[in-house]
Amino acid sequence: MTLVGRGKTRMDIDCLLGRVDSGVGTLAVVSGPTGIGKSTLLRALTARARAAGATVLGACALREERDEDFAVVQQLFTQGFRADATVTDLTDDGDAPGWVHVAERARLAVTALAEHGPVVLVIDDIHHADPLSVRCLRYLTARTAPQSLSLSVIVSWDATAESTSPILQEILYECDVSSISLEPLNSEAVAELMAEANVDTADTADPESAARYHELTGGNPLLIYALMQDRQAQPTASDTGPNGSASEPIAGDAFQRAVQVCLHRMGPLARQVAQGVALLGEGADEYQLSELCETSLGLVRTALQRLQASGLLVGCTFRHERVREIVLDAIPSATVIELHHRAARLLHAHGASTESIAFHLLAAGPVKDEWGLPVLRDAARLVLAAGKVELGIRYLKLADASCTDDTTRYEIKAQLAEVCSMLELAGAAARYQSLKTSILTGLMAPGTALPVAQAMLWNAQVHDAVEVIDSVVRHADTSRPDVAVEMQVTELQIASSFPGVQRTAVATPPPAPVSPAAAYATSPAVGARLRAHQSLLSVLTGKGDAYTAAQAEQSLQTGSLLDESVRACVVPAVLTLIYSSFLDAAQLTASRFLGDAMDSGLQGWTTVLRGLLGTIALRRGELDVAVEHSSAALAEASTRSLNTHGWLALATLAEAHTSIGNHEKAAQCFATAAAPALFQTRSGLHYLYARGRHHLAGGRPYAALADFMTCGEQMQQWNLDTPVLVPWRVGAAEAWLSLAQQQKASALLEAQLAMGGFGTTRSQGMALRCVAATRDFKDRLTILNKSLHLLQASGDRYELVRTLADLSSAHRAIGDKDKARTAALRARRMAKVCHADTLSDSLMVATTRFESTSDWSATKERGFDKLSKSEQRVATLAARGLTNREIAEELFVTVSTVEQHLTRVYKKMNVRSREDLPVKLRVYAA
Repeated sequence: MTLVGRGKTRMDIDCLLGRVDSGVGTLAVVSGPTGIGKSTLLRALTARARAAGATVLGACALREERDEDFAVVQQLFTQGFRADATVTDLTDDGDAPGWVHVAERARLAVTALAEHGPVVLVIDDIHHADPLSVRCLRYLTARTAPQSLSLSVIVSWDATAESTSPILQEILYECDVSSISLEPLNSEAVAELMAEANVDTADTADPESAARYHELTGGNPLLIYALMQDRQAQPTASDTGPNGSASEPIAGDAFQRAVQVCLHRMGPLARQVAQGVALLGEGADEYQLSELCETSLGLVRTALQRLQASGLLVGCTFRHERVREIVLDAIPSATVIELHHRAARLLHAHGASTESIAFHLLAAGPVKDEWGLPVLRDAARLVLAAGKVELGIRYLKLADASCTDDTTRYEIKAQLAEVCSMLELAGAAARYQSLKTSILTGLMAPGTALPVAQAMLWNAQVHDAVEVIDSVVRHADTSRPDVAVEMQVTELQIASSFPGVQRTAVATPPPAPVSPAAAYATSPAVGARLRAHQSLLSVLTGKGDAYTAAQAEQSLQTGSLLDESVRACVVPAVLTLIYSSFLDAAQLTASRFLGDAMDSGLQGWTTVLRGLLGTIALRRGELDVAVEHSSAALAEASTRSLNTHGWLALATLAEAHTSIGNHEKAAQCFATAAAPALFQTRSGLHYLYARGRHHLAGGRPYAALADFMTCGEQMQQWNLDTPVLVPWRVGAAEAWLSLAQQQKASALLEAQLAMGGFGTTRSQGMALRCVAATRDFKDRLTILNKSLHLLQASGDRYELVRTLADLSSAHRAIGDKDKARTAALRARRMAKVCHADTLSDSLMVATTRFESTSDWSATKERGFDKLSKSEQRVATLAARGLTNREIAEELFVTVSTVEQHLTRVYKKMNVRSREDLPVKLRVYAA
């Protein structure tokens, strides 16, 4: 190390060096905190003295030898005295204590040596010297005149040492003692030190970099040199960031050794206090440390002062996080558990935060104190709400291991199963299966058992779920509010999503219905789930309305998946929006929650939400998006282990591939036999409909008809016969039409159209397209135009393409080639957007001639280029088929303004109405 000093300290060092060089006797004390450079200065003084011809006698006092008599004097004897002048030769002869003889012999020897030249006694860390050696030193300095003998006594000591004997204090505080107090370096001194050490001078000369080194070390040279050594060991690293700003210095092995040296030199109490600071964290104070270390407040303050002076602490916080890690790693494994237990009890007694207490409980293992279990469960709730799911799982597992009450333990196990499923759906079935026995034997409370049964249903464990539900119904007190609410949620969930489940036990008397408001009073999560399932069932039974959908959307407007009350109703609420044809709201909501799931690493929820987004995309006619989301949802599971969400995603994927024209890929979705439980669920209806569509597209109308009719029979049997769920009548009608059975197709379609109501815009448009196929060409145009408007309103681009294709054929059949080409071109463009490849290819021939530029040139000749910008906008919207009022709303103008613009458009383009607008303009508008 380089000898450093600033200001008066530098002058004092220079003065002492001058005395050593000239042989003038002196008594000097070098003081300062641990690692400040005291030993370095003593080595420099020793070298200067020897170079000047002085006899140097050196010793280093060790804490371990403090109880060993004459340990320091022994070091001096072995270096400077004759072999016969040993401590063992000097005994108590009864006239004087033995130490006096040792001290006198030392004085005589030093006096003899001084006759041949200057003598320098150098003792490092004298605060660790044994008491008898200190007495000898006191005797020597009192009986000799350093100036006359050319005797210099130079010692180093730590002013903040745990204890200093009174005799040593007499020596150190005499008036003729030269005192050199070494202090931590400032930033400028650190920069000079780094430059002298030649550590990447171009970078480290930067004041910002030097300031960062100073900030992390408190100006302690030992720590600074260690950081620089670690820096030199990393030649590819840089002390500056990409924009020239100082980056974090490297704290490696050298820094670790330096910290360990500092802590060792400061003694056991300082190490214990440092361990306490490391354990308690930023909230630690000297009172808590005193309790944790089981020592007096005064000693703790002294230890803190030493740690602060050495640059390891600022207040009760480590300057560098790496120091905290080093201190924690050094705690013996046999001690660390007890310290964490003690820290947890201390923090709990002082009313510390739940998470800070739980941290220590987690490190200590199973909890012994009664208050520990509630702390762990509360900490789990807090960290889960903050998105730290894996940490929440660790807290719950420790709570499980610490719990002695069966009911509480199984409640924790149920919560643990639910939280683990958020991360991974693959093991969810096994986790819930492990809870079945505890429920059937009555070890789990009914209010906890029923949510487990609900989760079993979603994980396709239908038989197990029924056993659990029946057991609870037979033995639980259904008059209790929590049990009554969970019973109602369970019944709603079965009715809306698992309508084929057959139960044997019925509650007697049945629990009274609970309103969502009353359920919220019991539990916000249960209340939210109750309302969400009520909304879903209302839509599926044809009783829903716009208010129902608005309620579902409103329940998801705030909060995230980390909020239990929101998480509980995400799936039923999003499904409510989907079946209500609120596809934009459903997509926005599901996408937001998908972002939450991906940001928090909730793979289980990512899978579920991707499946829902696939269903939304399919109903919007976005076939490629539907394939993307559904494939991602199925990526982690095989068809043999799918749950209810996976089955829905599989049905969506198959239907999307069928619509695209990838019949081989659609067939792969049905290659593995479906589990029997599938056909007891709502997802099974989607599966049957998708398989029917696949059969129909593959030219197997009878197989398709069987699937469609089976689907319809189940829907009717389960009282879920609404086209917003699955338009099975449309599928069956298409199958009959392919078999030239128009009468049977018409009967199904008439029944479909008679079921009009809330959310049926899409299904009505689909039905009208099929109805048109049963009529002659003149009537067909009117029906197809109605279908077109309905499907435009529903947002289903794929079904809109199918209607446009039929409309083009109808126009061509009656000889209206312009309108036929218009509809065909619109259909082809939209088919490309939808990625309906097969349908797009079939439309190519009909639109080839229309792709020429001559038609557009003709349109320009008809006067479109003469229109003003505002007139062109109005003309385009009119060509799209919008009414005058709709155009006014679109352009934020009055209806009168639209009418005036259209009058000028007709005049300039020489047409009588919007139906006579040029074909290309109508296609462009579409």
